[in-house]
Amino acid sequence: MIGMPTIADALTFLESIAPSRWAFDFDNVGLLMGSKDTEVRGIAFALDASEAMVDFGRSFGANLLVTHHPILFNGTKKVNCSSSDGRLIMAMAQAGFGLIASHTNWDCAPGGISDTMIRTLGLTPIMSFGEGAEVPYSKIVTFAPPEYVDPIIDVMADAGAGNVGNYRRCAFKGPGMGTFEPLEGSDPFTGRIGKSDEIEEHRIEMICPSRVVDDVVMAIVERHPYEQPAFDVLKLKPLVEQPLGRIGELAKPLRLGDFKLHCDKSFATSSLAWGDPNKVIEKVAVVGGSGDHQWDEALKAGADVLVTGEVRHHIAKEATEMGMGMMACGHYATENPGMDSLRNMFATQFPEVRCQLFTPHAGLSARPL
Repeated sequence: MIGMPTIADALTFLESIAPSRWAFDFDNVGLLMGSKDTEVRGIAFALDASEAMVDFGRSFGANLLVTHHPILFNGTKKVNCSSSDGRLIMAMAQAGFGLIASHTNWDCAPGGISDTMIRTLGLTPIMSFGEGAEVPYSKIVTFAPPEYVDPIIDVMADAGAGNVGNYRRCAFKGPGMGTFEPLEGSDPFTGRIGKSDEIEEHRIEMICPSRVVDDVVMAIVERHPYEQPAFDVLKLKPLVEQPLGRIGELAKPLRLGDFKLHCDKSFATSSLAWGDPNKVIEKVAVVGGSGDHQWDEALKAGADVLVTGEVRHHIAKEATEMGMGMMACGHYATENPGMDSLRNMFATQFPEVRCQLFTPHAGLSARPL
């Protein structure tokens, strides 16, 4: 890259590791303030934007803030400088800062908030679970001679089709017979003009995000031996590409009371626990921040306890009566480490840019005492 990267470059990289399509409907992610053309001199990362974060960024020459929580969720008609958000917006504008938010998309993303929680607790990852943003999907069906089936599956996969969970190049293929009659002016792969013919073909089916359908169809046309290949595009029910939560396994089982102490040490916090202190914990579900509503999905997935940031009283009661352990380790404690993970990724991608994590003083900017 010639020169310093721009905010547009930062957004492109973020889209590659935490696509905005993974953000939930209520969310507001991406560039919230600033110009994409601005060259980035330094980036400050934090869970929340604040005037103290702006001062921190200025201290090392940064001009871009990347936060987990957006400051603008709903349509804003006024910037009232007597409010905290109004003062913050003015402070960023006066200091020439851009602001990017990566919220629920970073919660879900590989290496994001949930995966960082798994690493922080020293768990062996097992699976993803729970809710996630629904992404429009389609199925593409085409037909080809047997010797062309695998090459066509290859190019479809390279164009974005056939990804299912942790598997790629997923396809269905089955034999059949195709019939055709070449007309004047055609250039058939086989057969004679004006004569009905048939050829052994295999049906190929692959799913893909609807946004890449055109790319996959183009790949089929370019690789297919037929002058005019046939294909169908079928609309599917939207799918969750990247669930919110993760489940991991402890190296050795712990009773819930001892597991609470493990959480306290891992997250450098004082946790709250609900459930039988003697309950044996082996499989642990994690969801950062306000994730208590995911307890039933965690239970269905085989977890013994859900670790999250906040747990409401009625949720704790319902979950524990169903035999599920619940841990509230704090919104800040469960999500802030994930912002350091994001900082590390940016620092690796843009080594010429200074990337620093802002850690507010205890008791400020939603960091508990």
